[in-house]
Amino acid sequence: MKTNSPVEGSRAWNGKQLSGLAILAFFAIAAFIGPLLAPYNKNDIEFEAWLKPSAKHLLGTDSYGQDLFSQLIYGTQTSFLVGILAGAITTVIGVLVGLTAGFYRKWVSDALMFVVDLLLIIPVIALMIILASFLPSMGLTSIILVIGLLSWLYMARSIRSQTLSEKQRGYVEAARVVGMGNFKIMTTEILPNLFPIIAANLVSVTTQAVLAEAGLSFLGIGDPRSVSWGTILTLAHTNNAIMYDAWWWIVPPGVAIALFCFGFVLLGNGTLERFRAKRGAQQHFS
Repeated sequence: MKTNSPVEGSRAWNGKQLSGLAILAFFAIAAFIGPLLAPYNKNDIEFEAWLKPSAKHLLGTDSYGQDLFSQLIYGTQTSFLVGILAGAITTVIGVLVGLTAGFYRKWVSDALMFVVDLLLIIPVIALMIILASFLPSMGLTSIILVIGLLSWLYMARSIRSQTLSEKQRGYVEAARVVGMGNFKIMTTEILPNLFPIIAANLVSVTTQAVLAEAGLSFLGIGDPRSVSWGTILTLAHTNNAIMYDAWWWIVPPGVAIALFCFGFVLLGNGTLERFRAKRGAQQHFS
């Protein structure tokens, strides 16, 4: 069965969505093409330390004599992959748990939400540290898995809430009348109507993944062999960049993280605005 088509005005991409996509497209290009254009290798330490920004080194050098502009470009690739892949893992788990808990009531919903509420009691960053301590190494894959497997809790609650609302709508009852099974109702009737909420939550978990990677790196749990925005900031803190007034070591990765997250926030707000235009939803992403 098909639900009512959205109004014409909700089909067009709005300004927030386009702005967010433009920012994310810039980072995507920098992540996958940037390393080919980086002026130096990320591991080059042949330059003088603490050099200020210049024509030769656009963002100066760090205390190890590494070109920070090249470091920032290579770090974009790592942080982008962590955000996208960890966000995808989180979304899959969050949708499965939330959709199931919202559709099947009684003991199924109670059991799933008990697990969610139990895990929410413990700070996520603490859970990540505990899980990381059991892994043999903290490579990029391990970081993505740790973040992805522990960041789906709030998304599951959001999806469950929306599923409960969708389950009360007439199209679900009509699907039951024509003999459609529960699984088919969930996947072909309810799930498509959750896409705007899923997209908005994906925005949230992706930004959280980037921030979590930076946090883990700052705590010394990240992969020391990889370069990310988080590791750049960690090394800047470890080497007292503030005391040396080396703003070029601190500000660029901080701005990159903020701008990357802002791009996703714009995309999420734009998506929910389209959803409100179609369904009259009152939720706002921030």
